[in-house]
Parts: sequence; structure tokens; C-alpha cells
Amino acid sequence: MLRIAAALFALVFSAAAQEAVVTGITFPNTITDDQWKVFEANVAKGANPPLPLKMLIRGEVGSEEAMITATRRGRAQITAPSMSATTSVVPELGVFSLPYLYDSVGQMDAILETVAKDEARRLLADKGFEFLNWVDSGWVGFYGKDDLSEPEMIAGYKLRTPTLIAAQVMAQVLKADAVFIPYPDIIPSLQTGLIRGGITADYPYITGRLDVEAPVFVHTRHTYDAGLLMANKAWFDGRSATNQAMLRTAYGDPIEFRMRERAYCQAEMAKLAASGVKVIELSPAQRQRWIDATRPVHRIVLDRLGPEAARLYDAIQAAKTRFPG
Repeated sequence: MLRIAAALFALVFSAAAQEAVVTGITFPNTITDDQWKVFEANVAKGANPPLPLKMLIRGEVGSEEAMITATRRGRAQITAPSMSATTSVVPELGVFSLPYLYDSVGQMDAILETVAKDEARRLLADKGFEFLNWVDSGWVGFYGKDDLSEPEMIAGYKLRTPTLIAAQVMAQVLKADAVFIPYPDIIPSLQTGLIRGGITADYPYITGRLDVEAPVFVHTRHTYDAGLLMANKAWFDGRSATNQAMLRTAYGDPIEFRMRERAYCQAEMAKLAASGVKVIELSPAQRQRWIDATRPVHRIVLDRLGPEAARLYDAIQAAKTRFPG
């Protein structure tokens, strides 16, 4: 079995020397799938010298962790994991997932395109990656079989919690019965009762059809899932200046994509609501109760992640004074 697995792995990565292997986990006929076509078109148009691509964006490589490992080792050149998966190699990036880190959407967008990019690029470079762009997955909330619109409703609830330290600590603070299972196992676990709900962004809730088994989604919007497009740094540094600049912009304007992605999720959520899914938006008073209930998460996470995380957190706090909510 090990020999077969090794042979298959070698086959997947049998690209020519100048071919760039791109890895991802993307559902066909979605907005992210369309954006990969934009990426391919921009690379074909702007690369000098030409840069052939081998697009393995249907999960051919396996889990997000496998994608990151392949890119880190140079078997793939470009990858697009979620923030959750990326923190497995750069834990400090977990600061970006702290609940209610920003005061407003406009403030968050401004910081993501300035300070956050600079800090992400610095932290990733130390681990052998080059930050290229954000790949948004939308607003994070709670899905379940029951109404979870108040923070005290989480206590004792069998909740699938991502590997993100901020999500894990948040589940602990709210006294959830936290369970970690891989994303593909969510629906079977909902069916068997191993879990009754979980934490995820609206985009994977929609595309993964989690509504079938968990027909309630609470849009707490306590954080925003900005995945990352990144490259193997040694490979990237070996590209021409033209291709380096091109790769940083090939995925498209992040603000423009972010606006379309949010509109897409809003429209899809409206369709789910019309079909009977209970989509709950928090009132201002409810939002404040969530902010108050999750405030301890910041200090606990920063204490666990150490000085580099504290530096990132301080940089974001300083930027908030330049971009008031």
C-alpha cells in the first residue's frame, strides 16, 4: 500500500521543471472556481517568461495540510489553504481569527489590505512561503440543528470546532462540548449525532451543503475567514521580476473579489432561508452580548501564542487608530 501511495503521489507531481503546480480544494461552478479561471487567464497573459500551470484545485493532493506540506517541500509551487490550515505552520496568524477583532467591516477591509498583508508576508517568509493574496471564505458563524443565537446556548453543545486556536479557545470560553473532526466527516457526524453543529464560514456552509443536516445558521460574524494564496518562497524568489509582480496580482483585485464573494453568500443564504433553513442575523444587543462573552478569548490566545502574536495584535490595534470604525 505504501508503494502504491508513493507512486500515486509521484504521479500527481510529475510536472515538467518549469511547470507550476497549483493546489486547492474548490467546488466546481462556484465563485471561487470562477476566480481560479481569472488566475489562469492572468498568468497566461502576463507571464514573462511563460509559466505553465498544473491546476490541482479539486482536492487531488488531499487535505489542506497535505497541500501546505507539498508546497513547503517544493512538490507544489502555489497553494490556497484556509487560515485554519495555515496556522498549523504559522500559529501566530491565528490572531486574525480572534472574535470581534475589528470595529467595523470597512476597518477590517482597510487593515487586511495594508498592515495585515505586510504582517502575513513577514510571518510566512520565515516559514518558507511567499504571501500572494487573500482568498476569502466569508463571515464565520455557528451552524447547528438548534437555535444558537445567544452565547449561553453554546454551553454543553456538541460542537465541531476548527483547529484554529481562536475557535478552540472560544469554544472553551463558551463551555461547548467541543469535538474536532475533519471537514469531510462533518455531515456523517451530524447524521450519527457525534456533533449537533459547528463553527464555519458561510461560504463552506453553502458549498458543503451543511444545511441538509444542520438547518440553522447563526451569522455571528465574529470573525472573517480570509484564506491565503501563497507560494513556495524559494521557487518564487527564482522567478523573474515580471512574474513575481504578476503572481501577486494574478488572483485579481482582492477588494473586488471580496465584494462579489459577500454578495454571492448573501444571495445563496437568502435562497436557503426561502427553502426553510433558519438564517439568524444578530440584533445590535445580541452582538454586544457575544462581544462581551468572547472578550476573554483575546488574552488567552495571545498568552498561548507568544511574542510574535502579540506584535501582530499590537500592529492591528495601532492600525485601527488610522482606520477608525
